[in-house]
Amino acid sequence: MEEKIKFQIEAEKVLKLLSNDIYDSPYALLRENVQNAYDAILMRQQKDSIFEPQITISLNGQQISISDNGIGMTKETVTNNYWKAGSSGKNNAEARKAGVVGTFGIGAMANFGICKHLKVETHFWGENYTIISDADKSTLSVTEDCISITSKEEQRESGTIIYATLDDDCVLNESSAIQYLAPYVQYLKIPVTINGKIISQKAYNIIATEVTNSNIISVSKNVSDVNTTFSMNMQILNYTNGTVRIYINNLSLGSNVVQGDMYLEQGKNLIYGLRNNFGLAAIPVNSNFNLGGIVNLSILQPTAGREALSRESIEFVSKIITIIEKNIAEELSKYEIADSNRNFLSYIYSKGRYDLAGKIKIQIRPANTQITFDTVATKISDKDIYYYTGSDSQTIEQYANENSSLLILSGENPRRSIQQQILFQKQIPQIPDSPSIIKEYSTSELSSAEFALTLRIIGTLKDDYLIGESKVVFADISHQVPNIVSSNNNIVVIYLSKTSGNILQVLKIYKEDARLFDGFVKDFVRNHLYPKLAPFVPSSTRQGADALYRILQKNKELYTIEYEEMGDIEALMKDYVDGKKDLKEILKISSNQQKAHTQIVDRNQIGTVEQELSTIINQSVMPKDKNDISNDATMAIPPIKILSNETSKKILKTESQYPQLNNFTSFLALSDKIFSRQLDFFLEPHTTKIIWGMHKILYIFTHASSRITLYYEIELKNKLSDNQTGGKSIPTTTIISKNRLFVPIIPELISHFDIQQQSLSFYVRYDLIIDFKE
Repeated sequence: MEEKIKFQIEAEKVLKLLSNDIYDSPYALLRENVQNAYDAILMRQQKDSIFEPQITISLNGQQISISDNGIGMTKETVTNNYWKAGSSGKNNAEARKAGVVGTFGIGAMANFGICKHLKVETHFWGENYTIISDADKSTLSVTEDCISITSKEEQRESGTIIYATLDDDCVLNESSAIQYLAPYVQYLKIPVTINGKIISQKAYNIIATEVTNSNIISVSKNVSDVNTTFSMNMQILNYTNGTVRIYINNLSLGSNVVQGDMYLEQGKNLIYGLRNNFGLAAIPVNSNFNLGGIVNLSILQPTAGREALSRESIEFVSKIITIIEKNIAEELSKYEIADSNRNFLSYIYSKGRYDLAGKIKIQIRPANTQITFDTVATKISDKDIYYYTGSDSQTIEQYANENSSLLILSGENPRRSIQQQILFQKQIPQIPDSPSIIKEYSTSELSSAEFALTLRIIGTLKDDYLIGESKVVFADISHQVPNIVSSNNNIVVIYLSKTSGNILQVLKIYKEDARLFDGFVKDFVRNHLYPKLAPFVPSSTRQGADALYRILQKNKELYTIEYEEMGDIEALMKDYVDGKKDLKEILKISSNQQKAHTQIVDRNQIGTVEQELSTIINQSVMPKDKNDISNDATMAIPPIKILSNETSKKILKTESQYPQLNNFTSFLALSDKIFSRQLDFFLEPHTTKIIWGMHKILYIFTHASSRITLYYEIELKNKLSDNQTGGKSIPTTTIISKNRLFVPIIPELISHFDIQQQSLSFYVRYDLIIDFKE
């Protein structure tokens, strides 16, 4: 006989699972309740402007209370919203007008992850009764009444008090609570206290106190952008040391006003998002000026777990940053202080804005002084002007005389590249300092090793750099130059000196161990030829970016079904509330989702580069020329490809520092998912930037075309210390093996990947941002 039974769940375990999946820390209980309290105050301020708002937190052993004097809740709100997961009472016009922060409707769920008893006492504004409700986690049920609600008549100030009794194994201490809450509440204009200590009411905009500083040039302007329909008021402070601070307000998108403001400083790197002064999350945007600071805008939307902002919010901020940097560059270009701003130089070079380089300086001889480019012409003071890319003293003396002056290029990029481009545009004649080919060797004059090297280089250029036609010639070259790269009728021609130390090393490997030959050739091309090959590599052009984009789109289509099956926590909650999925499905998907976003590294998955990828280490490396672009962290560089090696390791360390690895000593394998889906991106030349703070480490990889950026975010289980916040560009040292993709772990972060126990786990996310707008 067929028998049917009820679908049953253990509510306590379900709440713990879902709350742990959404929230990153036990202290999230405080953050969520403080945010609700702040929203309640904002909503009361819409009706009542004369009260003094405040939020008070009390920590006393296992007992916690969070109180506010906001608008309070009606009995209907308590019943249908607070105690009902996924149902928010703030998805309405009144709440949006007030500028509330939270709209996900998590409610009591945020508390029951770590507390065993919850009591809510609330008095709605303008009413004469107080609602009191409470529940025990152990008796929660989806089929039986388990939450008690009572009311009493009384006249008192509106507001809500949350009383939580923590689980026996959970303790929240005061100092850690202050440290955790600070990024979220420090800029609130209302007082927030923990055990009597105020942790809010800080100011992030210091421009108002700086405008009278004599070291500052202050510019205020109204900025609009036709392509994006943005308009905003921008105040730019240019310091005499070349750095910049920016304040933005009165921002609108089309006819819609965006409430809030922005304060950014050059060199801060980390941009943090606020909504109505409440902290949300770091914003992963790429910035030529390494801008960091605060973006406090009403349009920003967090994800349900607060671990990040929505993709739309990130793209919105990215567009604003692009407009801001354009205006910063245009303002800086008017003053000589621009010459001392390295980020300004990087902006000019990466964007091709050589029209802004008028105040960039170049050395002139024999005067032995610096002049700006807006004064450079083919004749200065009746003297002919030439420029010289070398440093030979005899050549300088020959042309720097009473009849002519000589402009000497800088030895550092990107200044050198900018100077050379502008001199070309101004049609300033160049003094020849080019090495010449003294003799070309025919194939019959080559040894077997030399002939093999020419074939391997041609194959590497075709397979790894998409250079279809190339020619490699051994030659005697003047000036002791090891190689010359040029282009003739769309054929890349490479001349190799027979006496070059690097080439002799590669030829020696061919004779001693031919199995290592291919790897050495690839490293030789990457380290010693690519800086000169870069202008001829298709991937650095717009067409190359288009081609890569098409490949990435195909990869995206291949994985569409899998991604939709995984979903995300916002879609998960929405499907549950809308009745599209039952609780059993929710639990299954939630579990799968957590696995999909978690990386685990066991002790036995740590190895050494020397053992796993010995080809890299075995190569003898000659010191690079200081003018090589591969020495500049802002320049796109190809990866190190060891495609014949397979490794099971996820962290690789080195026994010492190696120049070919830019002296990095630890490398982390990116997730298998990103290897399978985005490998084509990493095979192209790209830049690498790292930003870190709170629980997050963010790698930003930007394609050589500057049009495609890949963000890879690592969320650690343990928070970084307060003084561990920063960001910087590093020389690209991406290593690609047959089955792994490794990126450097910078010295500042190595300790966080040092496995003390059996394994280390962390969450990872990645996203691609495509920008083909001119």
